[in-house]
Amino acid sequence: MPRVASDDLLIRDLMDRAEILDVVIAYATALDAKDWTALGSLFTPEAVWAYEAGGEQVIGPAAIAARIAGTVERLQATQHFCGNHTVQVDGDRARHTCYYQAQHVGHSGETFLGAGRYTDRLTRTPDGWRFTHRTLSNVWSSGDPAVLAG
Repeated sequence: MPRVASDDLLIRDLMDRAEILDVVIAYATALDAKDWTALGSLFTPEAVWAYEAGGEQVIGPAAIAARIAGTVERLQATQHFCGNHTVQVDGDRARHTCYYQAQHVGHSGETFLGAGRYTDRLTRTPDGWRFTHRTLSNVWSSGDPAVLAG
């Protein structure tokens, strides 16, 4: 019987990891689709979104979605990719990190590519895993950063 308990724990761990990666992917998809309702739904009510380069912190799903929308809505298009995921689950809490590359296209075709790392804390809620804290750390960029200003 211990084998069954061990298998159950392994399955639960794999399910948690997959569900956490789904939240991370849903974040990138919401940004690119400009779906601010979907974006806000990925955060707990007291969640913090931190932009390390700007020394900025925003609290709460509506404020987080509004902050990000303020930048992305000015663009013709974006495309966000995430990779090199690490996930550590501890009961109903988890930590996640990944690299990202985010292409931003202005209305005249000018581009800005940003790359860096997301560092996340998540919690299991009745609606599934949700971000409690997401930090965006820039590592490098290329192109015209004025694209982000609109």
